[in-house]
Amino acid sequence: MPGPTNAADALVWIKEAITAGRYIVDAHFEKRARTRSFSVNDAKKIIATATSCAEYVDAKRLAGGTSWRVTGTALDGSTAKIGVEAYKDHLGKQIILITIMDG
Repeated sequence: MPGPTNAADALVWIKEAITAGRYIVDAHFEKRARTRSFSVNDAKKIIATATSCAEYVDAKRLAGGTSWRVTGTALDGSTAKIGVEAYKDHLGKQIILITIMDG
């Protein structure tokens, strides 16, 4: 099912989902995290400290949701970005961690 349609709603959705543990880690995220020295805990910190959220136009949608790029602070204090797909299923609001990169 589709996700949020604007950045403000998307950020609230993403924060709620990650806090509640309603997220899936995509294989692409795992690959990028390894090569770029990030982790899922970095993703959680980036989302918790988010300073911006914008539509992620180039992202491949995996669950029919909407894709967003969230900028925040990684565990080492650096600015970093995470690509996320937000969607809803029978359990409610969910996210997929798609990718992670330096800010």
